[in-house]
Amino acid sequence: MKYLKITLAAAVGITGASAIALAHDGATGMVMQRMEAMKEIGKSMKSIAAMVKGDAAFSGEAVQASASVIAGHAKHMPHMFPEGSLDKPTEALPVIWTQWDRFTEIAGKLNSDALALAEAGKTASSAKDILPQLGAVGKSCKACHQDYRLAK
Repeated sequence: MKYLKITLAAAVGITGASAIALAHDGATGMVMQRMEAMKEIGKSMKSIAAMVKGDAAFSGEAVQASASVIAGHAKHMPHMFPEGSLDKPTEALPVIWTQWDRFTEIAGKLNSDALALAEAGKTASSAKDILPQLGAVGKSCKACHQDYRLAK
């Protein structure tokens, strides 16, 4: 039960970030593209979290689809952060470019964690079956937001 609570907290924390992202008016170019990608990741996490919380019926296919969205964005995440792309209203911190190797490592881990979640969705018969993979995705999101995103 404790693991379920931790996993849900991570997923809900990430989805809360997507609601904040909706308030970003005036973004253009790459900043807008990455904000849109982050909103899609948040929407995907929210969809899976709803199944885990019992607010939506569990569907392994829906988990696969949502996790694939996350993995796709994670794979391209380093390309969404060209050096110096700090135009307002970005929430990216300049430390991304001084810790580039770690930043790209976290993006790679998010990609592999999301792919593992998609794979788990193929054989899962309930939300309980995907909790370890969902927790890993949440931890990857949190690691990046914790160090590379403007605190709220």
